[in-house]
Amino acid sequence: MEHELEIEFKNMLIEAEYTSLLHYFFQENSQPVSQRNTYFDTKTLYLKEHLCAFRIREKDHSAEMTLKTPVDGHHNEYTIPLDNSEAEALIKQGAFELPDQLITALKEEGIMIDEPVQKIAQLKTLRYEKKVKTGLIVLDKSWYNDTVDYELEVEAATVESGEQLMTDLLSQFDIPKRPAEKKITRAFSGNLNH
Repeated sequence: MEHELEIEFKNMLIEAEYTSLLHYFFQENSQPVSQRNTYFDTKTLYLKEHLCAFRIREKDHSAEMTLKTPVDGHHNEYTIPLDNSEAEALIKQGAFELPDQLITALKEEGIMIDEPVQKIAQLKTLRYEKKVKTGLIVLDKSWYNDTVDYELEVEAATVESGEQLMTDLLSQFDIPKRPAEKKITRAFSGNLNH
């Protein structure tokens, strides 16, 4: 299991802003990654209540399960690699017990979970990523519940460098600051209809 502190900043975009950033940072030969997130929680939304999120993410040739737990406005991210057939089987199954490693990680953060998780939402994303000197620029176009949205995300090694990179991008492209709910929150905003 991998564990990292993920420092990221997000801003919602309108389609024209997304297109402008896409043309500026990603040339025609840039290959986006297509990914599908399937989100899980307990029947009582216990993870949500503790500001945590759990998903299985499928890409073309890989998959992983990820647990995110809150820390100082950002989050710890625990990731367990899966092969695509394992991921598909768990998603089809719809409900299962969290792996022991993740239960232990939650316990270490004072969160006790003793019930299975079940599928609550899905979201598909087309993602472009570009490494720059001070971090990673991510452009996402996502589909869920008959909705399409656009998001700019930056990941950085420090809070200061991440805030600066986001501020610089918004200023350079004349994009207003817009709050970005977590993808799980947006996907859960309607019925699970996939």
